[in-house]
Amino acid sequence: MLVILWTPLQADDVDKDHDRFFSAKNWKYRVGLTAFEVEDSVTYGIGFGVKGEYTTTNEIRLELEATVVAENDRDKLDSDHIPIWFKNKVTAQKQLWAFSPTLQLDAVVDFNHKMNTVSSIEQSATLIPGLKVCWNPEHLELYAKFGAGGYYLEIDDDLPEEYSDYRREDLANSEFALLQEYKAAFGLNDGLSFSFRYKDYRDTSWEMLESSEKIEIAYLAASGKRFVLEAEKTHYNLDQFSRSAGDNGLAVLPFDEDVFYQAYLELHF
Repeated sequence: MLVILWTPLQADDVDKDHDRFFSAKNWKYRVGLTAFEVEDSVTYGIGFGVKGEYTTTNEIRLELEATVVAENDRDKLDSDHIPIWFKNKVTAQKQLWAFSPTLQLDAVVDFNHKMNTVSSIEQSATLIPGLKVCWNPEHLELYAKFGAGGYYLEIDDDLPEEYSDYRREDLANSEFALLQEYKAAFGLNDGLSFSFRYKDYRDTSWEMLESSEKIEIAYLAASGKRFVLEAEKTHYNLDQFSRSAGDNGLAVLPFDEDVFYQAYLELHF
């Protein structure tokens, strides 16, 4: 069967024991291996995470994912880098209209946050409300999501000496941003599924701030254990900062993209 984050909300699906948000049946944990690629450098690590899914009495679906990665740090850019970083996501979603049993329009609010990556992202955060159109026939999910809200990106200020003309205030950007996101997922057989997701954030002039592509292959075993392989490539437009080049002519970073790989096992508490 196809394992996807979104499922149509039906009245019978609402947990009768809704006040037990922290019930073990609502939560899963994951553990696995990671790799973070920046240009020709790859940093390996171990990732730990939790994922919660919960539907309120008024049929708002909540999802939470929290991940911490401990790495074998061999970062060439920042010798002071602490080799632990964090990635979190919170989503609230409510069906607004069902055009058919397989076609829905939802209101959704997404909060995404990560900090202290080996690719010198000190902190990244977005809070985006929007609308999501999802077509979900058997063994297939297609959706398009559009929204607008807050975008924040900060680059680590522990830069090499040649970047010393950059001030800390030059290394952060906060602004109103527009989001577009698209995903296709399908089941290859009863347990194996594949998905691809693209999303980007743009300013009000439609200039790109950040974009990402994510591929995931998952296998759901009969025991309920889920084995996942995924890769996410993120590209950053460094021209979004107040000084796109320092007095020495260097961009704020010597690279503008990274790739995060994961291979993990997910199971219920």
